[in-house]
Amino acid sequence: MWLSGLVLAIAGFAIGAAVLYGWMIDETHFDRPSQEFDRLETQLEDIPGVVGVATERWVEAPTFSNPTSWVSVTVDEAGFPGLLEAACSTDYPDPVTWSIRVRTPAAAEVSLHSAPTVANSADGDERCPDFGFDAAPLVDELDRAAPGLAIQPSIWENGRFALVVVEEEEMPAGFIHLLPLIEHADDLLVAAGLDANEAVEINSANLGFVLEPGESDQYLALLTELTEARAVRSYWADGGGTTVDGVEKVQIVAPDQQHAAIEEVIRSSGLHIADLPVRFVGQ
Repeated sequence: MWLSGLVLAIAGFAIGAAVLYGWMIDETHFDRPSQEFDRLETQLEDIPGVVGVATERWVEAPTFSNPTSWVSVTVDEAGFPGLLEAACSTDYPDPVTWSIRVRTPAAAEVSLHSAPTVANSADGDERCPDFGFDAAPLVDELDRAAPGLAIQPSIWENGRFALVVVEEEEMPAGFIHLLPLIEHADDLLVAAGLDANEAVEINSANLGFVLEPGESDQYLALLTELTEARAVRSYWADGGGTTVDGVEKVQIVAPDQQHAAIEEVIRSSGLHIADLPVRFVGQ
């Protein structure tokens, strides 16, 4: 009897451990409702300009403690300042991870994501979302510089300011519609409250490179010629310590008959990528 019981106990423990391990691997969420969190959701829904709110509060294996609170809000640009004010002044006590989509009058959509908020001792009990930059002025500038684009500005792990463009099916092929980001890169840095001498990374399905300080005009001229005169559809350039296979290079999608002219244009560009190997890839 005792041996059978021991076997059953061991089997039960193994099954339980396997289930717990599966929950950990899958990051399974276990809801932890909160009246305070529900009140926060209701307050956000009542803000003028807010058109959608989604929330989740959960715990995960193995501790099932320290709930994570996540809020996603879609808001028009006019209502964005009011949303930030509500986020900063909420009396909800736990840290909140914010995902905010701001829709602008020029049909740009700016996605903003913050790490979990914490009370700032210098500001009393304020719990403002920290995006790493001045969000409201940047949204205003993106409305002017990037109409119709869906953009996620971010501070990446290496500390670099990046503009990630989410391409949609109705967007034109190539990257000519992204050139205003290069043209206005300096203005976007200033609007974000960042050093105007910082590098900016542009990242999309067909365009990816690091724009070094002072290179906006030259890079704009290069990319304009490549797309308008050389039929280049995609352009990616390693730089700033970022590589795929350890070798910095420029990769391009373009017609075969344009390859020699494209290399010549890049070599004479005067940019920091001018001497990198150029590889032509299919797409």
